[in-house]
Amino acid sequence: MARMRLFYAIPVTGRAALELDRCRLLSSTPRGGHWLEMRDWHVTLAFLGDTDGALLPALCDLGERVAAAASQCSLPLHTLEWWPSASRPRLLAAVGEAPRVLLDMRRELLAGLRELGVDHDGKPLRPHVTLLRLERSASTSDTAPTPCVVDLEVTRLALYRSERERGVTHYRPLWEAELPGLFF
Repeated sequence: MARMRLFYAIPVTGRAALELDRCRLLSSTPRGGHWLEMRDWHVTLAFLGDTDGALLPALCDLGERVAAAASQCSLPLHTLEWWPSASRPRLLAAVGEAPRVLLDMRRELLAGLRELGVDHDGKPLRPHVTLLRLERSASTSDTAPTPCVVDLEVTRLALYRSERERGVTHYRPLWEAELPGLFF
């Protein structure tokens, strides 16, 4: 089976997507900046990268187990930041602090990936939603991020595939599960 660029993430939908879109509309677009489409907004929990498609059933099973053991929660996104830094920006992200539920989900995903022998990015979790990407030549010297506070309702876990369409990367969910609980 073909290789796929995969990652587990929390979809951004509902009220949080509308509030982030409002922050986007209030922000100026720097020269060389490209806003991501709302359908592509997510919070990555585990990035697998280039993965053998034959592992897809096992990866969906892992997602089911992790989702069933988790619970719905809230992820406050409290600031917009240029990443990796204001002096060398590549993207604009809505950033928050990981609640315990997300840290536990990530830990379980990474343990399951190790058991399956699947490589993954081991960087520490920094929950964020990428809103805008910058070309290498872009400048943000005259663009300060707009204040933005959004409460993301974490109700689902998804396994996404990264795909290029007409030169633009989009993220398509291959599997999704609702997290238990009636938090909202």
